[in-house]
Amino acid sequence: MKNLIIAVLLAALSGHSLANGVCDKASKEFDKAVDVYKKEGGTAFMKRVLKNGPLENDMKSLSQAQVLGQIEQFFGPIETATVLSTKELGSKSCYIIGILEYKNGPAFAVANYYSGSKGVGATSLFFQTEPEQILPKQFLVQ
Repeated sequence: MKNLIIAVLLAALSGHSLANGVCDKASKEFDKAVDVYKKEGGTAFMKRVLKNGPLENDMKSLSQAQVLGQIEQFFGPIETATVLSTKELGSKSCYIIGILEYKNGPAFAVANYYSGSKGVGATSLFFQTEPEQILPKQFLVQ
């Protein structure tokens, strides 16, 4: 009985650490994409975000760089970015909310990263300039 309890605890812990590993990897991938964005622009950012994912060469997904261009027209160049929140969605998927801080205002990015056969890559990504469109109310008001 004691061995069974230990086995169950180890299985639960290993599953939890695997999920944490996915979000750690996803956060690092997001940070790398932001570094590329600062140096090479929105199209390079989108290519880096989608790298290793099923949408890697999807022209519709890559066209979201136009949204970043529109944000930059109003808010100026990107200066910093931070991952605000990560949430494991199963053992291979991580939901990320990040803030992109431009010279004159913020935008928010929401991405789902998945650990697939090629590595960790985004399966979806979208942007909003209004935090209440993305962030839960309890995150905004305490």
